[in-house]
Amino acid sequence: MIQPPRKIHNAREQRQLIIYWQGGQEHAIHYQQLRSACRCASCRADQTGGKILLIPDDLQVEKINNLGQGLQFIFSDGHQRGIFPWQYLFELGSNITTTKILN
Repeated sequence: MIQPPRKIHNAREQRQLIIYWQGGQEHAIHYQQLRSACRCASCRADQTGGKILLIPDDLQVEKINNLGQGLQFIFSDGHQRGIFPWQYLFELGSNITTTKILN
């Protein structure tokens, strides 16, 4: 089981969540990737029903709630139902091959 990260940075200008893990790994996950990876009941129903999620290019994460076992994101499109456990965030960040961090 993955340990909670040592630091989380909401890089609003780059529209990325940057996670600094205990083992020294860093993941940058674009907001659109986070939003499309939501596993809440509503999003899963849409996905299994064949609905295509249209995510705005200017999507922002307006608020991040640390729930202890993971994070909840409040997105600018109004979506806020998904809970992203630490393990899921780690796997999501590990599977991203074209992540770009801008300084």
